[in-house]
Amino acid sequence: MTQDNPLISGILSEAEAKAEEIIRKAEEECASIIAEADERAERESQLEERSFSVRLERIKEREESARKNIDRLSELKVLDSAYNLVLKEVQKRLDSLVSSPDFRSILVSWIAEAAIGLDRKEARVSFSEKAPVDDQMLRDAEALVRKATGADVSLMLDDKRISIPGAVLTSIDGKVSYNNQLDVRMRRYSKDIRRIVQEENAGQNSR
Repeated sequence: MTQDNPLISGILSEAEAKAEEIIRKAEEECASIIAEADERAERESQLEERSFSVRLERIKEREESARKNIDRLSELKVLDSAYNLVLKEVQKRLDSLVSSPDFRSILVSWIAEAAIGLDRKEARVSFSEKAPVDDQMLRDAEALVRKATGADVSLMLDDKRISIPGAVLTSIDGKVSYNNQLDVRMRRYSKDIRRIVQEENAGQNSR
């Protein structure tokens, strides 16, 4: 009956065309949404992979840093132990040297060294009862200073005593002094001793 009615037939045809257009647009929009979702998912997947790679790399870096720190701490402990052993051995040998006849000439050289460091024309020399100093030793020290620097110094014995073997030279006005006691000399050369221990340890590790 609708075929006999041109008006109704036209309306139906127009409705069908609109429906087909709506379906086509819906399908296109759906395909676009799916494609965009696929692209977004791919981008997010790539970002996640990169993020995971970055996190993994950071974890590896932290592990490597921690391992290096552990190795460094272990190396420092070994060096400290070796350094302390060397210091004890040096101290032991110096203690035995103090009571030997050879220490007299060593003490003279320490007095001369202190006189050069003090850089005064005159100075008083304090010493320990464990390692006494006499006038002849002062004259010998003056000669060493003269030979090393060409300067003439006048040294005299001080009534004050020190507890550690060695010598402390003080200017006549008492304002300046140079401490050359055994323990101070040990501290003065501690960096050199540590460097030698470190170099020796590095040489052993490279063999």
